Amino acid sequence: MSSATPLDPIASTDRQTLQSAVEYPVRLLGFWSAVVMPFVILSLLAAGVAQQSPALVGGLVAANVAGLVLGREYKR
Repeated sequence: MSSATPLDPIASTDRQTLQSAVEYPVRLLGFWSAVVMPFVILSLLAAGVAQQSPALVGGLVAANVAGLVLGREYKR
């Protein structure tokens, strides 16, 4: 059983460290996927894949939007 209280500054510091350790890679992946994804989508459109599997292109567009949202605070 832990003797830490909810107001314990050490527990708060550990929580902030864990949060920043998780946030950074998520923001990094979100940012770079938002940068690279339009090139992938455009190459698939140019190759004619959009007619063969529009769900794939729609999923990639949705992933691009998710990357934009997740990566918006990267390196700020």
